[in-house]
Amino acid sequence: MEENETATELLQFDLPDHANELAKVEEIIGKYKTNVREIIQTKTITDTNHDKYYEEVVRALDYVGKLSMSAFNIEDELEELYIKQYIHAPALAKSLWLEHYGKIHRPYNLLKNRCFKLLEELDDSYRDIYKKQPPNWNI
Repeated sequence: MEENETATELLQFDLPDHANELAKVEEIIGKYKTNVREIIQTKTITDTNHDKYYEEVVRALDYVGKLSMSAFNIEDELEELYIKQYIHAPALAKSLWLEHYGKIHRPYNLLKNRCFKLLEELDDSYRDIYKKQPPNWNI
């Protein structure tokens, strides 16, 4: 490897472009957010609509998680590439690897975090109104 080459330039992973799928999920999550916030603000949350929206958000979360599997699958290879590139600077290798890995996951993580936040809002609202755990918490 030449001195001016970086691990990023050598990286030739065949990661799928999920931009369209992620944009569609973002739109769907936006609709869920509007619906959930409406039942929260109007205090019309019920067992039925709590479960309905919870399941919808979890399906979106599951879908995004499945899309992100290709990014998870390159973790070891990416780490190894940076370790080899920066063999005499392991701390730098780790830092650069984690930064790069984070950038790959960022679009997925943003949507997953939005889903988790929506689930929390839904559960918190249910607990505030009924002073008990939501129905799907009966494990």
